[in-house]
Amino acid sequence: MLGIKLNVDSRHSEGGGRDRRDYDLTVAVIGNPNVGKSTLFNVLTGASAHVANWPGVTVSTKEGFKEWGGLRIRFVDLPGIYGLSALTLEEVVSREYIVEGNADLVVGLVDATAPERSLYLPIQLLELIPNVIIVFTKIDEMGRLGIHIHYDKLESILGVPVIPVSAIQGKGIRELLDTIVEVSKGRRRDKPLYIDYGNLEPFIADISRVVSESKTLRKYPIRWASIRLLEGDKRLEDLLLAGGEFEVYNKVQQIRDALRRSIGRDPAELIINARFKYVSDIIKEVVVRVEKGLTYGSVIDKVFSKPLIGMLLSIAIMFTSFMIVFSINMGFPLNLILRYIGLPQLAEVVETYSLSGLIGEAFNKLSELITAQLHEYNPLLTSLVSDGILTGLGAVITFLPLILMVFLMLAVLEDSGLAPRIAVSFHNTLSKFGYSGRAIYPLIVSMGCNVPGVLTSRTSVDDVERIQMIFSTAFIPCQARLIVASALVAAYFTTPLHQTLAIISMYFVGMFMYLVTGLLLRRSVFKAGESPELILEIPLMHIPKLKVVWWIAWDYTKHFLKKAGMIILSLSIVIWMLINVGPTGVVGSIEESFGGIIGRSVAPLLSPLDITGENAWRVAFALVQGFIAKESVLGTIALMYGGADVGEALKALNLTVPQAYSLMLFITLYIPCMATMAAVFQESKSLKLTIVQILYMTSTAYVISIAVYQLLKFLILVIGI
Repeated sequence: MLGIKLNVDSRHSEGGGRDRRDYDLTVAVIGNPNVGKSTLFNVLTGASAHVANWPGVTVSTKEGFKEWGGLRIRFVDLPGIYGLSALTLEEVVSREYIVEGNADLVVGLVDATAPERSLYLPIQLLELIPNVIIVFTKIDEMGRLGIHIHYDKLESILGVPVIPVSAIQGKGIRELLDTIVEVSKGRRRDKPLYIDYGNLEPFIADISRVVSESKTLRKYPIRWASIRLLEGDKRLEDLLLAGGEFEVYNKVQQIRDALRRSIGRDPAELIINARFKYVSDIIKEVVVRVEKGLTYGSVIDKVFSKPLIGMLLSIAIMFTSFMIVFSINMGFPLNLILRYIGLPQLAEVVETYSLSGLIGEAFNKLSELITAQLHEYNPLLTSLVSDGILTGLGAVITFLPLILMVFLMLAVLEDSGLAPRIAVSFHNTLSKFGYSGRAIYPLIVSMGCNVPGVLTSRTSVDDVERIQMIFSTAFIPCQARLIVASALVAAYFTTPLHQTLAIISMYFVGMFMYLVTGLLLRRSVFKAGESPELILEIPLMHIPKLKVVWWIAWDYTKHFLKKAGMIILSLSIVIWMLINVGPTGVVGSIEESFGGIIGRSVAPLLSPLDITGENAWRVAFALVQGFIAKESVLGTIALMYGGADVGEALKALNLTVPQAYSLMLFITLYIPCMATMAAVFQESKSLKLTIVQILYMTSTAYVISIAVYQLLKFLILVIGI
């Protein structure tokens, strides 16, 4: 069903290939999304944690180590799931990891603020294996919600250790570690949990007799496998068919059909209801709730539940959050606001003393210093270091604080509980274009910079939607493209109204392409049909924990720095070579370089825009340079006109208004900058998809810009506008 071959059957292969003798005990940590699993895992393992990818699948997780009680304990953070039904890749990986015996024991997490919902997964675990420890998380939040839990009574009912913890406050961590050591030495149930399924039991017994004859399913507990088959577990059925056990498969189907005829209801529904009733009965015995008055969280939920108001509030929160981030890092859009209200000097200060401005200035000074010291000895090496290596290194370091702050802001929204509410408020609108409400994150973030926009694709749990986001996000006009567009508009549009309309239309076209491309990918390429469901946890609102926010943000930032950073640095050196090397070797003129040759080669493609002659190759070469960074388009044009003022250099191109507008659209939509491409490759792990995206965006930009140019030319000719 999932089209994925699992390969998680070796204790020696998963998560970085450590040999078994490197640790004494493996503990798997499992729970629902937002249950506090990652926070607990980080507290348990500290700095020893690192990302591990399961062989054969795309699901990544973490493993870390802890010395305790004379044992070296290996913790494995399994993907956040809601059950063991194997409906998603994460559920398949988690279930198979446990079934294969890769873990000596499993820590099943329960959210103490929502025990009715989150106890279901640990109960499923106990039906599968006996060596489970149940841990209640977020106990520090129970008091304000009026929740009281009788842990000893629950431990007595289930026959396994039950430990309350607060990872943030460090409560219960020592007790949990001590309990892990005790369970590893024998303090556990003798056999899996038995739930009485009432009038389903005769059918479970019949399937058990059939399953006991199966060689394919021998690794699974017989009763558990029988219940799962009665529920219609597709993975177990596929295993039977793949193993050639058609007789076992057919007998199971006959028993299920007999159950349907006898009771008149779907077996899966009956089993799930019985399991939920079992959980509900336990909760009634061990959980006491004291009514509390109206909380700020319930007030916020009421506001978000209103379709229009919820959307407007979400836009306000997202815009304000990321305006702060981008203003600190890049000065944008605060600089535009300050100029608009008549404070150009203050806008200049904001731009100059933004983080990216300060870092850029530092690298400029370093480049000048290196050039002054080394140029007379080896000009070529000096250029390579200052214009190639330092440019790439500067790009990486300039992006670092931006990426970190974007993910800090996203982590604040996530940990506070605002993020899922924002996603819900946009879901109905975005679902019309093949997205879920999560697609609002890259759309908003990318207005500042496409790189963190691409990285926010990780918020999606739908594989197709994730590719939609990765592939389409670069269409959103970023700050760099706004700079180029503003310069073109200022040079060729005479009135503020026309300039404003031109910029607004640029954003409209970019967002339209983001939405339409996503829809085409889902419906035409992946044939996925309906838009992804927005299946997410709506946690209680609370003040975000600084420690958790930092863990989330730094984890994403490290990943970018390690993977995309090297790609950006490498591409910078390649671009330097294209500009400084030609067929005859090192060249002194850009026109003779491979870059200049490429510019002249693609110049004829601009003829449909009526851009010809010397202007054509200059514009073409500037567009090639735009791959480094979109604002490079302006610098390159100015350089080729003798270092003239950017505005004067653009006017020297002698473009018409339709040409300038069409060129602006092309720059908005064509190949993203190298940093964005590095992020696309990092997130997709597919060179093919990255190349296809480059070709798709460039060809789309080409077709749209030509169509718009010809339309404007026609309107001017016929109507005289």
